Amino acid sequence: MKKYWHIALMLFCVLMITSCGDDDELQFSEEQLAYINKNKEYIWEKKTEKDEKGELRYKQVVLGGDTALYRIIRKENEWTTTPTMTSVVYLLGLEGKFIDGQVFQNKLEESNFPMNNIIPGLSGILLNIHLDETVEAIIPASLGYGYRDDRGIPGGSTLIFTFTLDKVE
Repeated sequence: MKKYWHIALMLFCVLMITSCGDDDELQFSEEQLAYINKNKEYIWEKKTEKDEKGELRYKQVVLGGDTALYRIIRKENEWTTTPTMTSVVYLLGLEGKFIDGQVFQNKLEESNFPMNNIIPGLSGILLNIHLDETVEAIIPASLGYGYRDDRGIPGGSTLIFTFTLDKVE
């Protein structure tokens, strides 16, 4: 009899745990879904955008099943230094915008961040660039602030950052 009691208790616990799994699912309004889809379409368009030579304009960094994009706008020197996940990066002219051009991060002339404290899409891109490169980075919501509103950034937002990697410590 004891044997069956333990099996019944384990089965009950498993059922309770799995039944609670849907509590955190996000529910979106039609307006939010339209916003999210518009942001996803923007990423897809940028993935296929070509320059005047017919080459893809943006390089891709795949992280956790999604893709962040970046392109080098200007390169001052031929450095080979790139950050690591334990680095502190020093950025010049960091500015953040949404796909409609609205600014969410006013331009910071100088800023520094530990790599392990940056949104995943931006840190993934920083791992691929060199000192004195000015970059435009396009971060999908899944590699940015996600699908919940976060400090003035609407859930599902694609983020566009421009900055120059100045120093790595």
